[in-house]
Amino acid sequence: MDAKARGFACPRCTVGRCAPKTTTFVDVYHGQLLAMPNARAFICDVCHFVEFEQEMLDRLWEELYGEVAREDLQSVAGHKRSSTYGES
Repeated sequence: MDAKARGFACPRCTVGRCAPKTTTFVDVYHGQLLAMPNARAFICDVCHFVEFEQEMLDRLWEELYGEVAREDLQSVAGHKRSSTYGES
């Protein structure tokens, strides 16, 4: 078990300790409320600062924006860069 899995000093209040727990992740996606219950996070026992696990956020981002992001990358990769001032 790594050190972060056991908790860490709170980066916001610097007094409390962020410990692994679950809470509801809430965001607005295309004008719609997105709520994901039982999301893994680290929550401070003093100020209640919440830091969601990066792995969970990466998976969520991939599910929501993955196809759009892949299309954007393909269009950028396929676009020929034009020369800028001073380049020949």
